[in-house]
Amino acid sequence: MSCSLDALPPELFRYILAHLSPEAASALAQTCRRLNVIVRDDKIWQQYYLERYTYSVRSISYSNENYLLFAAQKSPELPDGYTWQKYFIQRSLQDKHIRVLLNEIMSTRKNRIHNANLISSTYGLLGFDVFKHYFPPSMDASKSIPLDSRNLTREYYSLEIARLISRQTGLALLQDMKTQEDISTEGKALLNALSIIQCFHPHGILLQLARLHTIGKQLLDDPIFLTLTLHEKCQLILTTMKNEHFLPADGTTEYYDINNSFIFSAFHGKPTIPLTLVSIFCALAEECNLIARPLGFPGEVMAQVHESSTSNDTSLPLIISVFENKIMTLDEINQRLGDFLDEPLQHPLPITSITILISRSARNMINSITQYPTSSLNSYGLYGAVCVLKILGAGALPFTFDSMMHVLKEHFPMDIHLFDILSSPFSSNPDERQQIQDQDANPSVIEEKRREDSLPKYFIGQIFQHIQYNYWGVICGWDLTCMASPVWQIRMGISSLTRGASQPFYHILADDSSRRYVAEDNIDTLAFTSIENEENKCAILRRLCTADSIGKQFERLDMSNARFIPNNELRAEYPGDFV
Repeated sequence: MSCSLDALPPELFRYILAHLSPEAASALAQTCRRLNVIVRDDKIWQQYYLERYTYSVRSISYSNENYLLFAAQKSPELPDGYTWQKYFIQRSLQDKHIRVLLNEIMSTRKNRIHNANLISSTYGLLGFDVFKHYFPPSMDASKSIPLDSRNLTREYYSLEIARLISRQTGLALLQDMKTQEDISTEGKALLNALSIIQCFHPHGILLQLARLHTIGKQLLDDPIFLTLTLHEKCQLILTTMKNEHFLPADGTTEYYDINNSFIFSAFHGKPTIPLTLVSIFCALAEECNLIARPLGFPGEVMAQVHESSTSNDTSLPLIISVFENKIMTLDEINQRLGDFLDEPLQHPLPITSITILISRSARNMINSITQYPTSSLNSYGLYGAVCVLKILGAGALPFTFDSMMHVLKEHFPMDIHLFDILSSPFSSNPDERQQIQDQDANPSVIEEKRREDSLPKYFIGQIFQHIQYNYWGVICGWDLTCMASPVWQIRMGISSLTRGASQPFYHILADDSSRRYVAEDNIDTLAFTSIENEENKCAILRRLCTADSIGKQFERLDMSNARFIPNNELRAEYPGDFV
């Protein structure tokens, strides 16, 4: 006995549709009237929407009702007059426009900055749902893409535009914070303030804070928790933080690492500073129905905790040194701070404002940059710190305007809005923003560099090992002779090389993401091809593909020839290096 497809009940069709893509379901709807009616079921399209889209708002406002980074991912409410199918189609059309603009950004230098900012201003956080599909595997552990199948250029610009959106989100939140008169200090307030600074981190708003809610729920779900005293509850939260690897940094260079000023590092197991630990403690305390607020002291931040307003507990609040993992008495604090206090502290202790604490975090970043100027995070830290201090009016900027703008323009060329935020009457060139926009609309012609008499010896995209320092790198450009300044040549001992400064020098990208200038005498391209173990080769290639700006110069990896394929711009600059 045969059964036609048309005879299947609608419920079975809906089950089948739940396992199809929206595109496949739309194609199925065109086969007959009955399927067209079934496919229009709005519950199916709601499922499609929620499965495909994480972000439902273009921007978020500063608030302490929830974690800021959660607010960007809240479940959407249908606009008036919309069905889920219509809403899905609208987002699909927006996605298509974003991909068109992304392709233009990848393929041409003209209007690259304009198009990136157009995506950011028009679609904001909604763009993340497009770009996340192109992020490199290092950003998404669930991705498994063969090295030679990756589009490095698409990965690079998708990530760069997502970072641009994240930074602009951080700027908007700072402006929003500035306009609020009474900012709450309890619970997740400090963590939300540090989340604003996190927007300027390379991983930006992608950080997930759901872990704190899960930890808090586990504590509350334990029936014993409600029977504990306030002292015991706080001690349990401290122990739980230690077990979850929210740990204090030691007193060596680790303490002053700029990573400590970004909550991303703490959530990935890196020991951190008191300010960050207190923000996590206060958020967890709120998850456990306690009231916790930060206390800013000279050289340290602590937390003050008491039971919720519904509790009958009238005892004095506890003071917690989260960094030292202990509950402090007022006498201990007065003894520690004796040199800084005009008179001993007494209950109730003054609560430190969130604005003061976020400004303190900004100054911590400046201190880290000053002490360790070679960190790869320094440009991101400078960006965040300068914006916090400038927008919140929390003190003089740490460097001259022109020196700051030089660093920010070099590392963040798409962020032209910075000229408005950081505008200064002391700028040496007040029309600089307009000049950048004009250059973006009409890029200068790329100057070709031709090889002479078979020099240089090596080619763009070749993989090599540094003969003296053993790191791996890929060649991104070259000069026929050393074009670095005499001071640099003296500092690097160029005259001690066999051919000195008269030999070709190469612009290279190292496997630690640093950019370097290397003499031909120090380049060994045979080192890679002579490796017999294929897994060792792949490990080197993976490190190079993970380098932050690899996609800015190269489209993909040609594994059979052990070489990176330059993009159109690099080919135009070095026409003799790629055939």
